[in-house]
Amino acid sequence: MEKQLAELKVSGRTSRRTSRRTRLLCGWPARESDLASLSLSLSLRIQDNYLRALAETENVRQQMRRQVEETAQFAIRKFAKDMLDTVDILGMALRSVPKEKLDAPDVDATLKNLHTGVSMTESELLRALKRHGVEPFDPMGEPFDPNLHQAAFQVAIPGKKPGTVFQVEKRGFMIKNRVLRPAQVGVVKDDA
Repeated sequence: MEKQLAELKVSGRTSRRTSRRTRLLCGWPARESDLASLSLSLSLRIQDNYLRALAETENVRQQMRRQVEETAQFAIRKFAKDMLDTVDILGMALRSVPKEKLDAPDVDATLKNLHTGVSMTESELLRALKRHGVEPFDPMGEPFDPNLHQAAFQVAIPGKKPGTVFQVEKRGFMIKNRVLRPAQVGVVKDDA
């Protein structure tokens, strides 16, 4: 287009061959000042598109970085969830032996050693989970929160505030401030 305009100007036939209206309809600038403003407008548009593309690229880069960090933080999630059953079983084994029986003078040494070994195994497993960001929480006495607790049953208990956790069947676990497993609890219900 510019080449054609230049050829027309060189030959001196600009006004005879193409009228201003024809040049505008064809998208040609009417005057040299129009050519300059068109060039500036095009330059600004290209610069704007370039800056938008840079911003979009940076946004994608940051989003990918966040996803990689999240994946690294929560990669252990499935394994940890599988290990929670083992923690529960070890806890049930420890609770199955009454404290009075362990403190009795005529207690069998094998039972006492077995209880100590299971207790040490449970505490070591909990420490290993904690190193990877998995921590237990015990909601005993707290108000029921459906985001953190799963109500296994409800019982009306006089003298206790309705909606309060009064028994914990299974402890809840969190990983990096997200619920890995909600605590299974018994909740006080309203008498009415």
